[in-house]
Amino acid sequence: MKEQADEHLQMDGKNMIAVEVAFISIDASSGAPILFLRETEGDPKLVLPIWIGQGEALSIQFQLKGEEPLRPMTHDLMKNIIESLDATVDAVYVHTMKDSTYFGQIDVVADGKILEIDARPSDSIALALRLGVPIYVAESIVQEIGFPETELREAERQQSQDELEHLDEETLGRYTV
Repeated sequence: MKEQADEHLQMDGKNMIAVEVAFISIDASSGAPILFLRETEGDPKLVLPIWIGQGEALSIQFQLKGEEPLRPMTHDLMKNIIESLDATVDAVYVHTMKDSTYFGQIDVVADGKILEIDARPSDSIALALRLGVPIYVAESIVQEIGFPETELREAERQQSQDELEHLDEETLGRYTV
C-alpha cells in the first residue's frame, strides 16, 4: 500500500525515492548489461546499478534512443494490452532486495482498482519508460547499494585512461595526430 507522508512516497512502511534511467553499460568481467538508475533529487545524486538480461537491456535501449523495432517487443505488447483494457499504470517500484536479487512491482489501475503486479525491476522499468510513469526505489536499497554519480564518472575516466595506456603499437599506428 502506498501513501504520501511528508512529501515522501511510502510503500508498506518503506520510504521510496524517485529515480530515472541514467544509462546502460556492460559489465567488463561478465559481459552482462547493467542498468544504472539515478536519483532525480539529491546532491550528490546517487546511482544504483542493476544487472539485467540482454532482452530487457535491448528493450530499454530502444526506448532511450527513441527507436522502434520492426515488431512489438514484449514490453510494447504489455503497454498495448494495458491501454486496450482502458487500464493505466500508476508507477513502478523496486521495493526489496534479497539474496542479491531485486524485486519490483507494477501498479496497474483497472476498473477503479489498483492491481499490484509482482515483476522483475527490468521489466517494470522498460514498461515505465514506454508509458512515461514514475519509477521509485526503496530508500534503504539506494542507501545500501547506491553510490555518488561523481564516483561513477571518475571510474569511467580511469577505465578510459587505462585502456589508452594499454593499446598496442599496431592499434596506435592506425591513428594520426
